[in-house]
Amino acid sequence: MNIELGWLSLLPSLLAIILAVATRRVIWALLGGVIFANGLLFMPNWGTAGMAGGSSLFESLVAPGNMMIWGFTLAIGALFGVLEHGGTFNSFVHALEKKQWVHSRRRARLFTWLLGVAVFIESNVSIMTAGTTSRPVYDRLGISRQKLAYLIDSTCAPVCILIPLNAWGAFNLGLIGQQDVTNPLMVLVASVLLNAYAIFALFLALWVAWSGWSVGPMKKFEQAAQQARAEQELTAPTEAEKVNRGALATVLLSLISMVLLVPIMLVITGDGSMVKGDGMLSVFVAIYVALFIAVIGTLWSTPGSLQRVIQGIGQGAWKILPLAVILWLAITLGDVTKALGTGDYLTGLLNTSVPQYFIPALVFLLSALTAFAIGSSWGTFALMIPLAIPLAVGLGMPMPLLIGAALAGGIFGDHASPISDTTIMASLASGSEHIEHVRSQLPYALLAALLTTVFYLLAGWYVSSQLVVL
Repeated sequence: MNIELGWLSLLPSLLAIILAVATRRVIWALLGGVIFANGLLFMPNWGTAGMAGGSSLFESLVAPGNMMIWGFTLAIGALFGVLEHGGTFNSFVHALEKKQWVHSRRRARLFTWLLGVAVFIESNVSIMTAGTTSRPVYDRLGISRQKLAYLIDSTCAPVCILIPLNAWGAFNLGLIGQQDVTNPLMVLVASVLLNAYAIFALFLALWVAWSGWSVGPMKKFEQAAQQARAEQELTAPTEAEKVNRGALATVLLSLISMVLLVPIMLVITGDGSMVKGDGMLSVFVAIYVALFIAVIGTLWSTPGSLQRVIQGIGQGAWKILPLAVILWLAITLGDVTKALGTGDYLTGLLNTSVPQYFIPALVFLLSALTAFAIGSSWGTFALMIPLAIPLAVGLGMPMPLLIGAALAGGIFGDHASPISDTTIMASLASGSEHIEHVRSQLPYALLAALLTTVFYLLAGWYVSSQLVVL
């Protein structure tokens, strides 16, 4: 087995990314990356590589934690299939418009941003809640699903890292604590405040929500959505609908229960401590309870809806299945790239001599490249935080600054990567074609990354100048 491949370890992820962007066939691109990675890992034993590739796919498919991911992913599809086909979502959207809570494009975008920020317990729950709740409103008002995907992707992960009262906080606190840091909690809090990319991305999304600013490919998608809305207005009946209060209650109860049950289950599974709770199990239970409420509520509020509910479950799960497959292949590719030493190779690049003022920006950029290549912010945190802390100690630089840079890079790289699970989830929740979401989001992500790089260059210059004075 080859475990020290150097720059060759980057090729499987780069192949998957290039093929995904060039062909828009993400499943085949990821599968090609998995096969290539196993070929590198076991070359020239091609027979062993083939068997290892099949084994890695099977192991990631049946791993208990992943089985729970498949379970709640398909249940999410079934949940919103029931709400859509049963007619309850239409009543929800109609009530928002009739009450004039979300009657304009600006209010709809701000509604999405606020919902993404409010549900900070778990990023995937936040993405699915904000995306699937907003989607029918966006379709009704003529806002593109690509704009929706950008807004949920740019609020949910950044807010989860900035308000770390969740599994993100527990994970990073554990990584910092393993480095024998005095008072790791305060170091984590300080590093969160220095996570410049998350802050820039969150407030850039707020500006886009307020202004509707479209740049790059997003302009085309927004124009198409508004044209489709104009055509719909010409053909749609104008008769007034009466709000079905039972259907409205069904949507609200199912969504609220899904959000509230996550922290409740975290406390239960963590024996009273939210940060020690089982995040996967908590999300799994919350989604299935929400699905149960949606089924019962739809049957109660909409007479004769049994057939539509059954169709909604099947069609919703089937619609989401391709994205579950993409998620499965992305997880498998991430596991194999770890075995190749992709992350270790990238972090080892920091051993070269560079000016001290450039160190925070370099940590950010290297962390971003790592996350982009492996498609995982958490995997990047696990690689970069153990590097950033001794680097800060050795150079006499503030530890929170370099940890914050590592966290920022992980969020940006994951945000921009087409093989990231959160990027895939945002496409799934918004109903956007995946590569269209990646392409339309990238200009905004690059703008926030540019501002972040400038921030870390200035911070590095200031810190290094203070060290020289001392």
